[in-house]
Amino acid sequence: MESAPLGRVRVRRDNNWRVERYPQTVVALDADSVEARQVALRHALEIAIRDGLDGVDLDTVRNAAGATLVAFPYQEREELMLALLDVVLARTLNAERDISSGRRERLELGDMLAAEMEGLRRQAPLVELIFTFYFARSDQLYRRRIGEALSTYRRAFESALSGVELRRGMSASAVSAIVIAFLQGAAVQIIRDPDNFVPDEALAAVRALLPGSGDGR
Repeated sequence: MESAPLGRVRVRRDNNWRVERYPQTVVALDADSVEARQVALRHALEIAIRDGLDGVDLDTVRNAAGATLVAFPYQEREELMLALLDVVLARTLNAERDISSGRRERLELGDMLAAEMEGLRRQAPLVELIFTFYFARSDQLYRRRIGEALSTYRRAFESALSGVELRRGMSASAVSAIVIAFLQGAAVQIIRDPDNFVPDEALAAVRALLPGSGDGR
């Protein structure tokens, strides 16, 4: 079956916030195949969180799914792992912004950062899996996918700054790069030293570079 790249995936939620996700490739599947993959990936994710990526293989996932899967939907472990990575990225690397009125509020990016940090804390096991995937192989199989996800993630923050006056000498691209670097550092600390991560203090430091943060424009 052929697959087609979708580019950014935009999903409107009930509260009028949009999710911009990384470019994905979606294979045309019938309803039974989609359900089988969802079941397999749900069990694969549970195993990965519990036992790490090394614990995920076709047999362990098939056994975990048991009688719920008449036909196992993956033939190769690599195919399963890539699909699992897609799930992890889709659940973690999304940047939300309010588009209900088209207004660019000065605190919008700060609010996004606060929401993303809360998401990092809430989904720490999934965030840790991204790091594990990144260092799991020396080739670019997983790293390329993660890089695409981070690029779209950065563009979502950059688009939130469109039309907003920034501090003197700063560009939307530069600010979005700082945001991503900040969130990556926050992710590492949340995983390694969560007890000493204080979101309000970290956010206050970043807000100094955001629009409407005081002197120095």
